[in-house]
Amino acid sequence: MHTLAIEISQLFEFLKNGTSAFHVTAHSKKVLTEAGFTELKLKEPWPLERGGRYFCCPFDTTLYAFTIGRDWDLSRGIHIGGAHTDFPAIKVKPKPEIFTQGYMQLNTELYGGPILSTFFDRSLSLAGKVVTRGSSYDRPVSHLIDFQRPVACLPNLAIHMNRTANEKGTPVDNQKHLLPILGTLNDMLNKDSTLVKLLAEELDVDPSEILDYDLCLYNLEQPELAGITEEFLCAPRLDDITSVCALVHALAESQNPNRVNLVCLFDHEEIGSLSKQGADSFLPNVVVGKIWQAFGKSMIDCMADLSDGLMLSADVAHAYHPNYPAVQDVTNYPVINQGFVFKSASNQSYAWDCEALASMIALCEDRQIPYQRFAKHSNTKGGGTIASILSSHLPVRTIDTGAGILAMHSSREMMGVKDQIALSRFAKAFFE
Repeated sequence: MHTLAIEISQLFEFLKNGTSAFHVTAHSKKVLTEAGFTELKLKEPWPLERGGRYFCCPFDTTLYAFTIGRDWDLSRGIHIGGAHTDFPAIKVKPKPEIFTQGYMQLNTELYGGPILSTFFDRSLSLAGKVVTRGSSYDRPVSHLIDFQRPVACLPNLAIHMNRTANEKGTPVDNQKHLLPILGTLNDMLNKDSTLVKLLAEELDVDPSEILDYDLCLYNLEQPELAGITEEFLCAPRLDDITSVCALVHALAESQNPNRVNLVCLFDHEEIGSLSKQGADSFLPNVVVGKIWQAFGKSMIDCMADLSDGLMLSADVAHAYHPNYPAVQDVTNYPVINQGFVFKSASNQSYAWDCEALASMIALCEDRQIPYQRFAKHSNTKGGGTIASILSSHLPVRTIDTGAGILAMHSSREMMGVKDQIALSRFAKAFFE
């Protein structure tokens, strides 16, 4: 294996630790704390100082981190980078135990739009949050949990019993076929076993103390370099940990003396962003308002000053797939390892401001950072990002960017090593 570039080493650490949205946020906090950032509480006054470095986690899956330039003039606006901590997954329902002919299985439901076939015949583990009783009913205690070992499997049906599987595919009934097997019943695992008991054993707490949980099944495979010259990176959860990693480390390393730089990490992008911790909430306004308030300015002043700023929505892009060329636009298709991607759409499903984009293209050309353009095939709807949602709440010129990947929403995705390096360099240049 080649010696890993620092940007790839950082991404490997994020991918290994970010097994749920809770864990992505926790690792982001760790990186920022080690870089000298101070944690703030949303409901408390913020005694901010020029030259300060701060972060706030209003919820366990969201994070706002910002730096204030030593020579900042409040009218100079802000640079914002946004990404999301969640990813398509299979989540565990309440009361999930199912006992069938000597097997113990879990009842599950979909989160977002995963490629379901890629979760079959993989080693699956469980990660997320478990909540136990606290000192009073309104003071529960949260615990992050990650089994970090194969605890469940979803085996495919043998081709002998599904002879047309290769020609017609294997349709997945979400309620029937997404019931992972935990084991067969024995002295240790029996019909009195519950998931709560298994969680309690893992956390070393009494089962009666557990009140609720938020758990997802995840692909246990580790990130690795691939390709004959190891120019590819294959891993679970590239969407959107690639962007989270690039933004968090870029902010931690930035030293701009004249501006506020802000990173926003949101949850629930994969299901529409409409939640208290999603991009389609009032929280971004509260955060930037508290920053301006700390320096004696009103919310109206803040919103007016923001109009001179710039915002990046960092999320993965669709790279050109050589086996399926017909799905791409005929002139705007990014190829792996030829640069990170600027995305645009006239209907604003990808936020597009040609003046803002022009300034970022000029920045890339000045710093010799390779970039590419992506536009959707005109006959396809394609996806969307948090960009237009955010720019509808904050009056900031906004552009969409990210690294191009293949197998998007698979349990294991693929990207180019050079593209992550380019994205990281661009994020640093944006904040500098």
